[in-house]
Amino acid sequence: MGTRLSSTQIESFMTLARELNFSRAAERLHITQPALTKRIQNLEETLGQALFVRLRGGLELTESGRILQRHAASIERQEEELLDSLVGAAGGISGFFRLVSFSSCLRSVLIPAIAGLLREHPRLSCQFIKAEVNELQDLLIEGKVDFSVSLSECERMGIENVQLGIERNVLIESARHEGRDDCYVDHEPRDNFTERFFLIQTGATVPKMLRAYFDDIYGLIDAVSEGIGRAVVPLHLIRPEHHVRMVPGFRPYEVPVFLHYHAQPYYTKLHRAVIDTLTRECARHYDAYQLGHEGKAVADDALIAANRRMIAKGRGTA
Repeated sequence: MGTRLSSTQIESFMTLARELNFSRAAERLHITQPALTKRIQNLEETLGQALFVRLRGGLELTESGRILQRHAASIERQEEELLDSLVGAAGGISGFFRLVSFSSCLRSVLIPAIAGLLREHPRLSCQFIKAEVNELQDLLIEGKVDFSVSLSECERMGIENVQLGIERNVLIESARHEGRDDCYVDHEPRDNFTERFFLIQTGATVPKMLRAYFDDIYGLIDAVSEGIGRAVVPLHLIRPEHHVRMVPGFRPYEVPVFLHYHAQPYYTKLHRAVIDTLTRECARHYDAYQLGHEGKAVADDALIAANRRMIAKGRGTA
């Protein structure tokens, strides 16, 4: 008979993989730290593989550790699904999932897209995390999240890529204040999104520009509204109450948005529901914004009109 892992070993490993700290993991397991260390050492000896690397900043999973984590997490979800079906969960979905994305997508697209699924299944829970674009795929590969949403395909073997839609980015300026047309607002000094926008216009040149930085995408739009500078932002974030307008004469910068997750031989109801819901609802959201004549990007007229009516109603006007 082949090597078998005990439930105690799996539980100890998974707790430590989540915490990446022996002291916190031992506390969660209600055992001493030396006892947990011994369990992990025995598990590594059984597998003949190192599962953790001990670094100055703390623990990190090895590639073998990540493989075991994905396998054990899949077994946990299948066990939860089996228990739900046996004890009678009224056909609902329960469990917990983690998703990471970039700021312009998280609040405006992903939360509205997944909200209906969470309302329909009260025992389903989640953690949504905002991260920098260059961190998104690594967090999935390292097993720190179950799903990642980014602006490029993940080329790592064993990662599935599903396109959720197209993010259309346009150049905006203040509708209330004049001047500072040569100032461009980005997230931080390493952010080259504005340069990429101009490169698709000319193919070769980027205008000389003064720079300003606001970390949050919504703070960036507020900065433009206040006349601090221009910025390249996703079309779907622009609302009438922002008091900004699109700068004419520029093509939108279209970037595909992808959902990533680990390929698995078996997908639980939870996993399938999250994938299906995000694929369907995000596509609807992005499709609500379309290109107008001469390559100019405009939001769907019906949505803009509805927004304006809502604002007027809030102010007590007809």
